[in-house]
Amino acid sequence: MHKDKILKEIVKKKINSKIISIEKFTEACLYGKFGYYDNSNVIGKKGDFITSPEISQLFGEIIGLFIFYHWKTNLKKKFNFYELGPGKGTLLIDLFNITKKFNEFQKSMNIYLIERNIKLIKVQKSNILSFDPKPKKISWLKNFTKKNQYPNIIFANEFFDCFPVRQFFKKNQNWYEKMIEIKYNESSIRFKDIIINNKKILKQLNQYKNSEVLEISNSRDNYFDKICKHLLKFGGMIIAIDYGYRNPPGHFTLQSVYNNKKSNLLDNIGKQDISSLVDFNKLIELGKKNNLKIEHFSSQREFLLNNGIKEREKRVLKVANNKQRIMIQKGVKRIIDKQNMGNLFKVLVLSKWN
Repeated sequence: MHKDKILKEIVKKKINSKIISIEKFTEACLYGKFGYYDNSNVIGKKGDFITSPEISQLFGEIIGLFIFYHWKTNLKKKFNFYELGPGKGTLLIDLFNITKKFNEFQKSMNIYLIERNIKLIKVQKSNILSFDPKPKKISWLKNFTKKNQYPNIIFANEFFDCFPVRQFFKKNQNWYEKMIEIKYNESSIRFKDIIINNKKILKQLNQYKNSEVLEISNSRDNYFDKICKHLLKFGGMIIAIDYGYRNPPGHFTLQSVYNNKKSNLLDNIGKQDISSLVDFNKLIELGKKNNLKIEHFSSQREFLLNNGIKEREKRVLKVANNKQRIMIQKGVKRIIDKQNMGNLFKVLVLSKWN
């Protein structure tokens, strides 16, 4: 029944057959009326993915100190702190915990959490508002919007990977788009390759001269461009962390995850997470286009090591019991592991300090 509701929404009930882009299909599956992000338990051991703040408290502490340093160096006044997709609110709690001695910093924050999942908002409110001392001036928003004239520090961890993509590939000198054919009356859904004849799309694809397999997310680019324009006008910084690449990998990266296991994109419709690797080269290009400074770009491993996670780990281990020591060491190892999150995840910091 759940699948039928989403397919009905996609084909608009009266249309029995339709060919749509993977982008539109994904958008309906994730963000539609019956989509995945209306479900609960999307984060954590019982959900479909687990993020760095949930794996290691030290991740949030290093981010918190990094943000405090840039506030002290470049602002020292009131600012907006936006977190895009705050999960369970864990990072904000760790940020407040590590900066609790810096009263002026914490009092300067107007906090905006960008979240559309109503069930996750309840979890965030429960966790954050029970923290002592609880953050003040905190609001929840569905989308990133301007609230005032203050400068901004924006944090996004595993946020941009969830934007829908279109998939293109080149074969015999022709570009094709991988699309989805839905025949509602037959309950049939399958992939279908369509040749590209649209001149505007061909012009866009031909800009990638060395690539024959492409994933393009117009919605991601537009969202990031909006943030860049906001920073250019009001000042501040964005820290974007996600699994992604600087140069196209030469293969499709779109994946779906159901109950912590990789699954078929066309299965479990509306009940599974769908994501793709982020094209950081495109985000950097948008930053440059908006005259933002590239403060930093590296792997997550390099960023965390350069900002003192191993030193912080040693300090914390001195006051930890045996059980805590095992958890701390295991968590840090996982988020800086060369073979996994450490290298797969990238960190991009763009700024405009007025």
